[in-house]
Amino acid sequence: MANSLFKVIIFDLDGTLVDSSGDIVHSINLTLDIFYLNHIERRVCVNFIGSGIRTLAKRSFAWILYGNPDTEIDRKLLESADREYRKIYARHLLDTTVLYPNVQSTLEKLSDYSLAVVSNKAYVYTEIILDHFHIKRYFDLILGGDSVIRKKPHPEPLLRVAKHFNSKPEQCLMVGDSEKDIAAAKSAELPVAAVTYGMRPKVLLEKLKPDMIIDNFEDLLTII
Repeated sequence: MANSLFKVIIFDLDGTLVDSSGDIVHSINLTLDIFYLNHIERRVCVNFIGSGIRTLAKRSFAWILYGNPDTEIDRKLLESADREYRKIYARHLLDTTVLYPNVQSTLEKLSDYSLAVVSNKAYVYTEIILDHFHIKRYFDLILGGDSVIRKKPHPEPLLRVAKHFNSKPEQCLMVGDSEKDIAAAKSAELPVAAVTYGMRPKVLLEKLKPDMIIDNFEDLLTII
């Protein structure tokens, strides 16, 4: 760390530390079953992951009902879908979710840095997943989507991390896989590294112009 520009490294969870897409899509489809609706394809649903549960439910239901994820749906239906999804996901969030390769071994090598997780996933699920894979101990601060007033892409959670560690934004590196991570980092004036193995295609990430792009988690060690 002696020559590093960074004091703090902030990680997204889904698509960055863990591959959770299978359990999320499965839980959405089980929720759709309750309302006697068709299933959503995984390739479609993964594009709705990353903005929190309510947005995931809203966009998934709108896609199935209207073929357009941006179409508004009935408020009571959305509230019911949100509630049912939370119960279902709580039972299935560890069915097939796995750590991405080299995550734990790389975290082991980052002991000189202050590490944080900033996810738009609810804190309770974030903590369960980190605990399950025995990596919670590496992080000095964990923020879920319900830990802050405004989730990513708003800069609030990243600026909160910087303040927590008494660091300037430019001393904090954001590592994530989505447009929300990149936008939040840019708004907070943090450098950002985009990972290409997550839920967004590399071509999209390149268009968003992150400061760095890494293809494997362990490549993080070469850029800090």
